[in-house]
Amino acid sequence: MPQNQVDEQTIRLTLDAFEQTMARTNAAIQSVDSVSSSVPWQGVAANQYRTALSEWTGGVRKVQSGLEMLRSAMTSHLNVSTNAEDEAASMAKWY
Repeated sequence: MPQNQVDEQTIRLTLDAFEQTMARTNAAIQSVDSVSSSVPWQGVAANQYRTALSEWTGGVRKVQSGLEMLRSAMTSHLNVSTNAEDEAASMAKWY
């Protein structure tokens, strides 16, 4: 019967990738916000452009929310697994 194993290194690398992705999406949002606030023209086209940028930012924030939920779940899993492995190792020393 196969045993479940926690690949701690892969989880940590994945969590690092999540952090990098969040930093990159934050930078992209800041860039878009900067462009949106600096649109030099007025009228319907400018308003539609700003609305499109705002909708894009809202979509990216939804993606960030999903990534944050995954990151949180992976961190929790890593903590639980590490604690279980530490406890098992401690119990093994008892014998």
